Amino acid sequence: MADPEVLPLPGPDSDTNPDESVAMVEDDEGDKDEDEDLDLKPKIGMYFETEDDAYEFYKKYAEGIGFVVRKSHKSRNTRLAVTKRWFVCHRQGFKQERSETKNPRAPGSRTGCGACLCIKIIPCGAFRVTEFVEEHNHPLADQPAVKMVLGPRAPPPLYDPKDGPALDMRFETEDDAYAFYNKYAEHVGFSVRKSYKKKHKGLLVSRIFVCSREGFAEKDKHRDPEDTPRRAGPTPSRTGCQACLIIKVQPPSKTFKVSKFVSEHNHPLEDPESVHKLRSHKLKSKMLELELPERRKRMHGMLAGDAGAALEYLQNLQVENPSLFYAVGCNDEGKAINFFWADAKSCLDYMYFNDVVLYDTTYSLNTYSRPFGLFIGVDNFRQPMIFGAALMYDDSPEGIKWLFQAFNDAMHGKQPGSVLTDVGQKYADAVAAVWPGSMHHATVWHVYHSAKKSLKQLVDNAKASFMHSFAPVMFENEDEPGFLLSWDKLVEKYNLGDNEWMNELYRTKDSWALPYWKHVFTADIITTLRKENIMSQLRKELNEQEDLLQLLKRYDLMLEEYRAAKLPVDTEAPLPIPTLRILKQVGNLYTTAAFKMFQTEFEDYMNSLAYPHAAAGMVSEYKVTIDEKPGEHTVRYDSLDGSVTCTCKRFESTGIQCAHVLKVLDLKNIKELPEQYIIRRWIKDARSGHFTTDLDSSLRASTAEARYKDLCRIASMIAARAARADEAMGFIESQSNALMKHLDHIFQTSGFSEMGNHAALPAPGPSSSAQPHNIVRGPQGNPLLRAANGILGV
Repeated sequence: MADPEVLPLPGPDSDTNPDESVAMVEDDEGDKDEDEDLDLKPKIGMYFETEDDAYEFYKKYAEGIGFVVRKSHKSRNTRLAVTKRWFVCHRQGFKQERSETKNPRAPGSRTGCGACLCIKIIPCGAFRVTEFVEEHNHPLADQPAVKMVLGPRAPPPLYDPKDGPALDMRFETEDDAYAFYNKYAEHVGFSVRKSYKKKHKGLLVSRIFVCSREGFAEKDKHRDPEDTPRRAGPTPSRTGCQACLIIKVQPPSKTFKVSKFVSEHNHPLEDPESVHKLRSHKLKSKMLELELPERRKRMHGMLAGDAGAALEYLQNLQVENPSLFYAVGCNDEGKAINFFWADAKSCLDYMYFNDVVLYDTTYSLNTYSRPFGLFIGVDNFRQPMIFGAALMYDDSPEGIKWLFQAFNDAMHGKQPGSVLTDVGQKYADAVAAVWPGSMHHATVWHVYHSAKKSLKQLVDNAKASFMHSFAPVMFENEDEPGFLLSWDKLVEKYNLGDNEWMNELYRTKDSWALPYWKHVFTADIITTLRKENIMSQLRKELNEQEDLLQLLKRYDLMLEEYRAAKLPVDTEAPLPIPTLRILKQVGNLYTTAAFKMFQTEFEDYMNSLAYPHAAAGMVSEYKVTIDEKPGEHTVRYDSLDGSVTCTCKRFESTGIQCAHVLKVLDLKNIKELPEQYIIRRWIKDARSGHFTTDLDSSLRASTAEARYKDLCRIASMIAARAARADEAMGFIESQSNALMKHLDHIFQTSGFSEMGNHAALPAPGPSSSAQPHNIVRGPQGNPLLRAANGILGV
């Protein structure tokens, strides 16, 4: 067989974009397993966690074939999130020829090649390969040609940080270089800081890492060294230290090489016992080094001053918003270890949309030092809502139970319909104790992300292939037999039969796997959070090393901005109402987001087939299949009461009726959706009307302070609705004087005329009596009082 024609790779004068990645061919190992070769070839149905993962995978495939990958066009949704992306061969398309006076293009640089890879986002937020064209219309490059131009791309060698940096060391990324230098600094006894960086056309070309004592403090910059020595005091944090490491990018491989290293310091170095206290080594590096299997166990992240900062933040918030609820949990020694808070807007949102609550700890699943968590819900516009926030330095079973009880108190005892958490018996026990009437399940997305840490070595060694195999097991198996079969194949392929984490995960599969929680109402919250995840925004914005008070203030600002950005969505213009009867019906009732969910099911119904399966009296069953979708589902229709159910359980899970049921309703000549299948949470007027709490009437409004809090909640509800229109706001203002006069009349007839319009609720102080919303309890049930000047033990 003749050798393939050598393809001239793009040279300096070619039209290849600077950001195009050049794929390089490496020698194939003769003993490479056949399974590994198959994993490197794209296939329709493959899964990738992110767009970049798919891009890197296709580049690696291109390396073995001999062509260059280029990112092509993409599709976005209304929130500008990428929903579809094409990666193409660098010879895809055609371009107009340049002028002869300008740099000529390499001959035949674009040939209209159709080779490509297309990925599309799926409901869980991952990406799936929907199209793969393997054939090229041009010769491919062979190994010698590529290596002659670019040289082999060998993986960077592993360096021992104890030996220190050296010139010409190479690192794959800037982060790799920083991690190495920081490890070296930890061994020597100083802290590292990222300093200047240089970019060219938006791409990083060099970076300087310096000792944390580089430069001078602002007040010392203009001080003459020969002046009178500074008075005795704290050692200056900046001494002008020149120790540094400089890295520069090396084209075309885009790796980083050490170009300069200064090892001398002009200040004493820390000893090994105290080096962990330095800024760049605090907590994070220590936890990364230990790699504890139970990494998320708490009581390791509280720094000096954290408790005081949290209390100061919460007390200041309550001054601005008297209806704020907060609780502080203490250990047996009386030290504050856990914090929870929820403002009036959060409580109001919960009263309307308490059918599903997700306690999201993905912030603390990463390498951040503060154990931050959020209670999240989703509204009728499929927008995430924050019901409450928590700092949990103790996430023991007792701590989790305390947290859920604090949340329950803040929400006036209103139980959630469904509670979604991370995997763990402590969460199940806490839900059962605090909300015995609620459904509980762990989320498959938590499991998917936890695998990256619990199976870190496997994920690193297998690169992207393991996560590609793991994703379909998590998200594509809605029936139990399919899930069990794919799980067994995964365990066998990666030899995970003795892995403790996988065995424990399998043992608890009933609590998290999709086939076992289709009956749990979730309002499709996982998909919603993947599209617009407030937690991911927090991970990007909140610096892990800033002090806690500043972190909390930034969170408060971000929450305010997020809510302000949601307002236009809540009042968005409706979609044009279609002419079809059932679509017109739901279009008039549903929000735009809910209507789009129903419209997707309606389109599947139009492409479905149904046939009778069984009948008994007034009950009939049908088998329904949808084109291009595997499997069939059974729909059961009772003509006596008009009830209809489907084995897919989509209505039970999301509140939107499924395509299978729509098909059977059509067969029964039912042209409108029955009222019992239009749930209130998806309609436009979901926030209208009143709501009740689950508190006993004997406990409600038993004191002036309790009544004050309830009135703040009611006022917040009225303000939230009236703020949407000038006319509504004007009406409230016009009625306020009449309302105050009526209150004065009540006080006069009840013997409280001296209060008039000037009655004020005194701020709780050390002598205040204990009220229900002042009491905070630790994990062991130790009560405390919130006082004006801090915390008082009871």
